Amino acid sequence: MRRLASYIEKYGEVEGRKMFARLQREAALASAHARHKKAIKNKAAVELGKRGGTARAKNLSKEELSAIGKKGAARRWNKKGGK
Repeated sequence: MRRLASYIEKYGEVEGRKMFARLQREAALASAHARHKKAIKNKAAVELGKRGGTARAKNLSKEELSAIGKKGAARRWNKKGGK
């Protein structure tokens, strides 16, 4: 991030300080969001999730898997385009 002095030179005393403070707040929020998002993931749950869909797909026939896919696609398109 730039130094405060560079913002003061570019925008003037008051506006430069406001701009610098806003950018610091945004950077702090982005950092906090990244830490929170990283902390939420549970490795055991992620592993179960990875294996669950694969195991289910292996036990379905091609026709059953295709039907599930078509049903999901139809629902997604209906949400976007209305009923």
